[in-house]
Amino acid sequence: MNLAQRLAARAGWKPESLSAPALPLGPLFAIAASCALAACISPYSYHLYGIVYGYASAKIPYKMIREMQPVAFQVPSHYLQLLLTGVVFFAVGRNKRIDPFKFALLIFATVIGFRMMRDAWFICIVAAACMADFPANNEERQPAETWYEWSALAVVLIAAGFLFARDTGFNRAGLDAQISRIFPVNAANYLRQHPQPGPLYNAFDWGGFLIWYMPDYPVAIDGRADLYGDELNGRFHASANGDNSYAADPYLDQAGVVLLFRDMPLAALLYSDPRFQKIYEDNLAVMFVRQPHSSTAAE
Repeated sequence: MNLAQRLAARAGWKPESLSAPALPLGPLFAIAASCALAACISPYSYHLYGIVYGYASAKIPYKMIREMQPVAFQVPSHYLQLLLTGVVFFAVGRNKRIDPFKFALLIFATVIGFRMMRDAWFICIVAAACMADFPANNEERQPAETWYEWSALAVVLIAAGFLFARDTGFNRAGLDAQISRIFPVNAANYLRQHPQPGPLYNAFDWGGFLIWYMPDYPVAIDGRADLYGDELNGRFHASANGDNSYAADPYLDQAGVVLLFRDMPLAALLYSDPRFQKIYEDNLAVMFVRQPHSSTAAE
């Protein structure tokens, strides 16, 4: 945008409603190149960009992974994000001269921040930077804080930390309890105590946990969506949602143990599926095992 504005100015197009470009091109290109190279300083080197492209071109992960879905306005933070975005657009637009760079950056950040819930930080950081750069008159500027004020703030923050930290449950027992509310710890412990022949068919959200907690049971799928590809991810997504073709799912048909969310559509179907028998159920998870005399579709 900065370069386009400079080229337009050279061509004689300089609208009074737009502020003049203030950012030098040389440092901007240097920063962009440095960021691109810095991303390669990792064990993946330049292959990291291939992973990014793979996720950008995939379709199924955006249906399976909740954090990769658009903002759904189901929690208060989503509305705060919308409020912050509206305020910063108003702040930038109310100037007599609009900065095209800020305006374009805000539009880009808004698309990214609302396209995926996990990228909400993107619009928040850009909005905060634009608001912090909002010009103020000299008479409206506040004097810098003194060291007395900074010291008082530090004391208040430390005292607040001691007062509220004890109620956060940030300890071993609280961490274990929180993990058990999200992941099938009790079901996995039951399977440890009552081993069943695999292979394991698991819910997508629990794959990473089960790799760590139950390494003796290789998972059918986990959060590495780029590793499995859209075709396989789509197969698991359809089965999990109770698609009519679930009975022909080769991975489910060959499974010895099935570990699912209790409220999954597929779990409701397996209750009446003659191939499987329920052996465990709690408020979070349900586990099925293959009936001894059932045969797979492959056979």
